[in-house]
Formats: sequence, C-alpha cells, structure tokens
Amino acid sequence: MNHDATPRPSTAPSQEIAMTPSKGLYRRRTPADLRATLAAPFLVALILAGAALLAPGPARAADRYTPAPAEPGTDIPKASVKFGMRPYADNTFYVIGMKKGWFDDVGISFDPAPYGLKVNDSNVTTLLLNGQVDIISEFCPLMLPTYKDSDKLKCIGFTDNFLANAILASPKLKLKSFKDYVGEGLDYEAALKAALAPMKGKTLVGAPELSDRAFEEYLNKTSGAGFTLQVLDDAKSLVLAKSGREDFVNPEGAPIVYTLRQAGWTDLVDIDDLIKHGPGGVDSPLEPLIGIVGIGANADYVATHQNTVLRFMSVVWRIIDATGKDPGLYDLQAPYLNAMAGTSLDGKGVAETVRILHPFTGFDDDKQYFDEKGGTTYYANVWAAIIRDFETHGIIPKGKVTPDDVVWGGPIWHQMVDYRAKTDDLLGKLKAAPLSADKQALADKARALYAGFDFLDSYRLALAASQ
Repeated sequence: MNHDATPRPSTAPSQEIAMTPSKGLYRRRTPADLRATLAAPFLVALILAGAALLAPGPARAADRYTPAPAEPGTDIPKASVKFGMRPYADNTFYVIGMKKGWFDDVGISFDPAPYGLKVNDSNVTTLLLNGQVDIISEFCPLMLPTYKDSDKLKCIGFTDNFLANAILASPKLKLKSFKDYVGEGLDYEAALKAALAPMKGKTLVGAPELSDRAFEEYLNKTSGAGFTLQVLDDAKSLVLAKSGREDFVNPEGAPIVYTLRQAGWTDLVDIDDLIKHGPGGVDSPLEPLIGIVGIGANADYVATHQNTVLRFMSVVWRIIDATGKDPGLYDLQAPYLNAMAGTSLDGKGVAETVRILHPFTGFDDDKQYFDEKGGTTYYANVWAAIIRDFETHGIIPKGKVTPDDVVWGGPIWHQMVDYRAKTDDLLGKLKAAPLSADKQALADKARALYAGFDFLDSYRLALAASQ
C-alpha cells in the first residue's frame, strides 16, 4: 500500500464519489468515467514516463528472472544502487541497515549517498521506468497500470502484510466497532452492517491511491451503508481530522492510522477484521483486498545485476530479523521517517506501528508467499485477484498480464533458499575437517555472512574453504 503520510501538495484533487452498493460501483458526481477516477493518481506519472517506455533497453530473452552464477573468487564485489524510499514506516526501514553498515558488509552503497533518493507516489513510477532509480520500496500493484504499455517494472520481494486499511470514526461520535458487535455474538455480515450503519448517507474521506478502492468498495457493497467517498491526500485529511472537520476517514498511511487511533478515533472495521472473520479460500471476495508490501525494480537492472539483487535482499532479511529481536533499532529509523512523512514518532512508536499495522515477514516466513499454494497470501492467488480487479476497471487489458509476469520475488527467494542448503552442506563438512589458517578464516567469514542472510557469499567462501 502507499501508506501516504507525506505533507505535500495533493497529486489528485478532492473528489466526491457516490458509491452504489447494489452494483458495487463508484459513481462520480461529474460525468467523468469510472476509469478516469481510478487511474487519476497514475496519469501524470504515466504521461511523463512515455519517453522512457519507448527507450531501448537491454534485451531480455523472456520476461522472467534468470539467475546468474556465483562470482569466482572470495572478494565481495562492490556495487552502487540507485535506490528510492517512499515516506512510510514499512518503506523506510532500510535506513536501519544503512546506518548499521550492513549494506556495506555486502558491498552495496547508494546513489545518492548516503541513503538513496526520497521518492513519493507521484514520481516513483517514472523514476523507475526511466532508470533514474534501480530499486524502490513499493506496494507492487501500484506498478500494474504501466503494463498497458510496458513490462519493465518487477516485484523482487515482499516485506510485510499491510493491515492498516481501516475505517476510522471520530471519537466525538462514540460509535461501536465491528469487533464490539462480533463480541456480542453477531455474525460477520450482521456485524459489518451494524458497525457501518452510522455511515449511511455520510462521507468517507479516503486517499487518492487506487489500492484503497477495493477495500472501500467491498465494505460499502457488503454492509449496504451507501456512503460517499471524498478523495483527499493524507496530509490534508490529517489536518481536517485534528480540527474535528471529518467524521469518517480511511487513511493510506500506517503512521497516520496509528496516530488517529492513539488520539481516540474508533476503528470501525479494518482489513484484519475481514481476514479473521470473513470468507476464506483462494476464491474469497477478500483476496483482492490482501495488501502485501515489497520491493520494486527495473527489469533491465535486475537482468544485469542478479547477484547485487540477492545481496540487497539479504540485508532486507537481516534488518527484519534484527528488528524482531531488538525493536530499539527503530530509533535509527524514526528521524528519517519523520523527516519524510511529517510524523513525530519515536522508535517505540515506529515499532508499535510495525507490530500492529504491518508486521514484517522474515526469510523463512516468505514461504507463505512463494510455497504455500493454498494460502491467502500466496503470490499467484493474490496477484490473480488484483489483476482481475484491474482488468475489470479497465486499467490493464484483459489477458495481457499474469502474476509471473510481474512477481520475480519467488525465483529470487528460491535461489537464496538453494544457496543456504548448499552452504549448510559445505559448512557441515568443514566443521569436521582440519583447516589451514587461511581456510579457517574463509570458513569463519562464511559463517558470519550466513548469519546475516547473505547465503550467496557464504556459499562462495565456504566453497573456497573446502577446495
């Protein structure tokens, strides 16, 4: 998701959209077509990116990730990555690894130094398409509209399941929540209708991002509330909320959801409520609502820097593992996030935002995305539903895009799983073998890299130590 908390001019004007529950459609109060409404946040980026779409790039034999062999030798190659971070808590945690020197450990520096480029949702697609950034923190479905004309943008990994989609009600209304009604014994649909009944004929203020529309549409249709959507960026919405000029809001930014909850706003219903109590299975109507945040990249860059991508991902997994063990590390992230997003969170606040609204997914837990085919978060299930939704709304042509066209994270993760297995075997044999001093040093370094999830270089050094 976008989690937009940046105090910047809105890229989309305030719009009011009447939502028709019987048909589940958004109808604007202007004659403009639905597709224009849904695509509006992307139009500027896509128009500006036109030249980039036509520019020639390195030829790819197939639109799939192709691994590169491990480099010979024992030195870790140096690489400079043009990296962009968006202004959200689960999009800026990379700065922890930068400040700790963990990217340096695997030979990666950033351009511009020291932390890469600060990007936002109005420019990130263009920057990635034209190669001004190589890798970005991203909610990857936001790249899908570019597939009308291009196949350059890929999702190379997932970092967390986003649980911050929530309809919040002003504390002055003193309303009961979906959880309250479920606790009183109401079933799923009855609890939804009861929780959202006070919104009948009212206005919900939502962010401009397309990623929020499916959540809002589903709730309006299922509950029969018939609320009207007013589109407004998070920064302006937060000002209105603090001044008591909003009754119902669905912020995009997790830090803003957290801030309003702390201020006493009622969580009428959130995505976690739907996942826990709603219909399950791969054909569930909730499947398009599943939000998995991750990392985007330009395919031309990935196709020529496969091992740099593996090393980059190793640090991502290292940060997630380390922050899970020591939440105090978020003290390193908080100042950077606050400067970008206009929030005032300390490290504990960032840690709570992560814990409640978007818990991170570690290396081993990535199996839910890439191995567990019957699961709600399995990439093919989630992305098939998202693609169908985009096709239905005319954002991309029907039948043109498949999950594997966009998501390259599975082959990348499986490659690292394979390197880990090979390294386990080598290190097990080395443990029982007499080693010279230089071979022992290689084995020790291999173990250190292994502990930091750099299974590629751990394998390279363990192999050298065994020869």
